Amino acid sequence: MVVGLPIEFLNILNNINNMTYKQFVDILEELQLDLDSAAEALDIEVSEIESWENEDEIPRSAVKWIKSEKVELSELNNTNEDENFEEEEEEGESFENEDLDADLEEEVAVAEEEEK
Repeated sequence: MVVGLPIEFLNILNNINNMTYKQFVDILEELQLDLDSAAEALDIEVSEIESWENEDEIPRSAVKWIKSEKVELSELNNTNEDENFEEEEEEGESFENEDLDADLEEEVAVAEEEEK
């Protein structure tokens, strides 16, 4: 799972106007995306993205897209999903405890019946 991005990194990324192919591929990897995903999002062929490797910088549209992907990821990682998970986990535990209590009561009742 991808962890939230440090705010310093996001600030640096926002100030980047130019990006190399290697930087682009590194960020794709960090976002757990591949060239196919990038090509689809940018509405171009994978071979066109691969051709950027021979250039000094990638097209501005690709820089804008990768920045927006990183911001979206950061926003997703800063949601309250973890809090909801903990609440659901606690609710699940209470159901489990109720089931254990019922099982224990049944075992006690069976043991008492056997003693008679």
